[in-house]
Amino acid sequence: MEWPKLKNIILLLLVCVNVCLLLLAGLQGSRSARYEEETRQAAIDVLEQNGITFGPERLPADTQLRPLTVTRDRESEAQVAQTLLGSAERQGENEVRQLYVGEGGMAEFSMNGTFSVSLQPGAWVKEHDRSHVDASQACLERIGFQGALETEERDEASGQVRLTFHQEWEDAPVFSCRVVLTWEGDELVHLEGSRLSGTSTQASARGEPLSAASILVRFLSGINEGGYVCGRVDGMTAGYLLSGAARPVELTPVWRIDTDSGSYYVDAYTGVLTPDQT
Repeated sequence: MEWPKLKNIILLLLVCVNVCLLLLAGLQGSRSARYEEETRQAAIDVLEQNGITFGPERLPADTQLRPLTVTRDRESEAQVAQTLLGSAERQGENEVRQLYVGEGGMAEFSMNGTFSVSLQPGAWVKEHDRSHVDASQACLERIGFQGALETEERDEASGQVRLTFHQEWEDAPVFSCRVVLTWEGDELVHLEGSRLSGTSTQASARGEPLSAASILVRFLSGINEGGYVCGRVDGMTAGYLLSGAARPVELTPVWRIDTDSGSYYVDAYTGVLTPDQT
């Protein structure tokens, strides 16, 4: 047989082999996706068989968050004080609680990341036509706090507005780092909460994170074992909780499950459930 014809036959055989491999890979991927969807639906069915309605349209994608170790940066506290108070000076030599006083008010920072800022009238005023949410977000960004709004409370009688934001770290929410901003009319009068700043490194993981379906089953088990009562799951969000108050601190991956009776956290690796105490 002539070489050109033989070469064409070999090339055709190689093409056929590649096509067969692609078909097998596609079939395997289709079976895997179907099995995953069936597993997710089975978890929802188990939940609803136990009297708990699953509100979201579908289970969220599995989380890939890994444990992190964060070394706190206390030098940023002086920058935050300067940003909010204008010219501010540190008072005293207490390393556990650092106090800054300036023309715009007073700021206190603790070693565990909590802080409180009281502002003098007129120290921080928003444009009248700007929303409190937008102005609060801009203020938090000025002090290096990347976050998302959780709640907004208004007291019509006093004109006071309280907004709660949770921090985000590497685009994931840190549920235990929250800041509450209090406005009186167009003036910001108080900030209080917990913030995280510094550098993070990946900590040793405890195997692979549990799937979202497994988390839902662990949630049901934890609810029953703890004697908690709920009738509906309103949402599931993957994020972090702080572990420890010293330096460095750990960011533990968790799922926050919001229900009609409160919120719960399920460890993304161990499946242990704890109620939200805030």
